[in-house]
Amino acid sequence: MTVRVSRHLSCLTVAAVLAFAPLAAFAQNAPKMGGGMKGDDMARMSQMMTMMREKLSHAGERVASLKTELKITEAQTPAWNKFADALIASAKSMEDAMDEMHTKMQHGTILSLPERIEHDEKMAATHLENLQAIKGSLDPLYASFSDEQKKFAETLKIGPMGLM
Repeated sequence: MTVRVSRHLSCLTVAAVLAFAPLAAFAQNAPKMGGGMKGDDMARMSQMMTMMREKLSHAGERVASLKTELKITEAQTPAWNKFADALIASAKSMEDAMDEMHTKMQHGTILSLPERIEHDEKMAATHLENLQAIKGSLDPLYASFSDEQKKFAETLKIGPMGLM
């Protein structure tokens, strides 16, 4: 009887190892639960943040170009200025948030789960505020657009980071 039990235990042990080996391999490659990242993940994130910061740093130039592309008239200029200010403020807000995150990453700061949720909540609130400011300034401007301007405006991509 003892032999049978140990044979069954051996079979169960082998089965358990085979069943959980893929999970162990996955866990080694997954980001740490504490928010830490492995080298490759960190490098990719840093590269992505650099590209996004580069795009955000040119927000003022893109907004100025958009004014020309939309053919904003003198009568539309006051509404345009409010809209442009909202776009630039949104881009600046996102750039500041990304700089803060990048600094934390470079210092190896590992946020706890509640801190990560709090950070996500803050980012979501900031996105909402930015979108509300953009929409609030866009509505009167859009109402003043000609059909040609509206047609062009429909091709634009605007989000919480501003003009894309």
